[in-house]
Amino acid sequence: MATKAETLGEAMAAVTRGEVDRFGEILLNDDIVWHWPGRSSMAGDYVGREAALGLIQGFHRLTGGRLQVQPVDILEGRDYLMAFTHITAEQDDRTLDVMMADAMRFGPDGRVVEYWTLSNDQAAVDAFLG
Repeated sequence: MATKAETLGEAMAAVTRGEVDRFGEILLNDDIVWHWPGRSSMAGDYVGREAALGLIQGFHRLTGGRLQVQPVDILEGRDYLMAFTHITAEQDDRTLDVMMADAMRFGPDGRVVEYWTLSNDQAAVDAFLG
């Protein structure tokens, strides 16, 4: 069985390629709750895999597929994983370049059941997302 870090790496590579459904299959439990911070139109809690995938699909639509997700450092525990992730994205003439801190709680099936995202520059993320 793959480690949580290996699972995350595989999932992040899939999302960068635009394979959002594959990202969900690899990483997200059917009953996931994803907490997206801030004051943008996308802020809130996404309950269930389909809702969480809708969030990611929204990012891809917004950026025309110009979203890059690269794990930088990963801290893995028994039930939790913390990933510091470099995010770059483009939209028309605007760019986003931030670090995200993603905390994940894994369930017995080896997939994420709860996901929290924080940014080093939430104001920039909110402005980019609208």
